[in-house]
Amino acid sequence: MKYMTFNSSCAYAGVANMLEHYGVDVEDREIALAMGLPYLFACEGGRYAAGPMLQTADWFHLYLLPRGFLMTETKVDRGAAGEFLKTVSCGMLGIAIPTGGRHAVVYTGRNGGRYCFINNRRRISSEPEVLLLTEEELAAGLGSTAVIATIERTKPQPMEMAGYFEASIEVLGKLKEEISAFCGIERSARELGEARDRLFRAIFLDAVTMLELIGEEELRSRLVVFQRSLTDLIREGKPQLLQNRISIEGVESAIDDYIQLIRRRNGDCGSVSGEGMRHAGEKLSGGRM
Repeated sequence: MKYMTFNSSCAYAGVANMLEHYGVDVEDREIALAMGLPYLFACEGGRYAAGPMLQTADWFHLYLLPRGFLMTETKVDRGAAGEFLKTVSCGMLGIAIPTGGRHAVVYTGRNGGRYCFINNRRRISSEPEVLLLTEEELAAGLGSTAVIATIERTKPQPMEMAGYFEASIEVLGKLKEEISAFCGIERSARELGEARDRLFRAIFLDAVTMLELIGEEELRSRLVVFQRSLTDLIREGKPQLLQNRISIEGVESAIDDYIQLIRRRNGDCGSVSGEGMRHAGEKLSGGRM
């Protein structure tokens, strides 16, 4: 079993566990580093995303396709999820957790009429490594529809990374502008709560995790200061004019420095094969579904 080794990496640990089903030995952070995850940002449905929140097939293909694996995502109604799983040997999906949100687990088969799932967790966690669910329990943990990801072998395909890095730079530029505009107007407690994940999470939380992976401690430490300040302000539960409480110039400077980090990475990487991406991951390592 492969474990989570960085924050919110359950889907990446899930991919590692699915690959282990095919005899491939890899960890979640190796996948993240090899695909250049610390340098990738997106705006999906109006929500900014980075790091472990980039967890659809399109993103995982940056690692999988050069190594000869194709991921397919299938949407099924909640009540049909069990029947679909019976047709595959391995698959990943998100189930509800008591604390809210969803957690990626990997289906591995059936045992005594129950569905068996690898619970992608940290090695030191007290949570069970395996979940055994009845069809009713499985359905209860899903939304109205479930997205089930499966992988299969395919012909290896090189991936052109420059476009992804250039798009990430553009996203960060827009994020900087939107954060500045948001912080320049007094916001209600509700607006602050809604903006926490939509606007701030990518740069103040998931980017912090990614910077730790690549050893960029100085920039990481600066972002952690803003992360803590924002968390404290939201906890106050009252209207806030964030520019009076947080250095917006400091936030903009940190984002600019992140953009420069991506530009330097982009200068080192173009079209890469599976072998090329493996070496990219090794170079980087040297420095949550």
